[in-house]
Amino acid sequence: MINPVKLFLSFRGRIGRRAYWLGLIVLVAVSPFSFSTVLSQNPFEDALGAIQSLGWIGALWTLALFIPLAALNTKRLHDLGQSGIFAVLFYAPAALATAELFLGKSAWMDQFNQYATYVVALAGVAGIWFLFRLGFIGGSAGANKYGPEPGAAPPIPRRA
Repeated sequence: MINPVKLFLSFRGRIGRRAYWLGLIVLVAVSPFSFSTVLSQNPFEDALGAIQSLGWIGALWTLALFIPLAALNTKRLHDLGQSGIFAVLFYAPAALATAELFLGKSAWMDQFNQYATYVVALAGVAGIWFLFRLGFIGGSAGANKYGPEPGAAPPIPRRA
């Protein structure tokens, strides 16, 4: 049985694909705007609009959901033998768009938006890569530097 607190709040250890998918399903279920945005033609923009309409409550809710999602992704990367820092590739474009949404436009953001098409394309590729890599590829066999293989029985201590 998976400990929900450890699953959603700990950045240590490893989780398998099953725990990853179950965790994602739970996060989608508790997100008040996820179902409507997933079914729209422009999910990212619609999600940002829904968050913005909720104001600071939307920002805090998004942050509250971001932490468990980051924990899931990090532990899944650990299962693949990779550092959780690779998750930054997935979060960077969304973080920039959210910053612009709440902080407003600036000269720096206007310059950044000139490259928005490329950023959106990169975000799409990163999202597909993440979904495929984390959701469908099995983890490394046996223990790695991030911990024992998920679901493996703990070692039996030897008697002296």
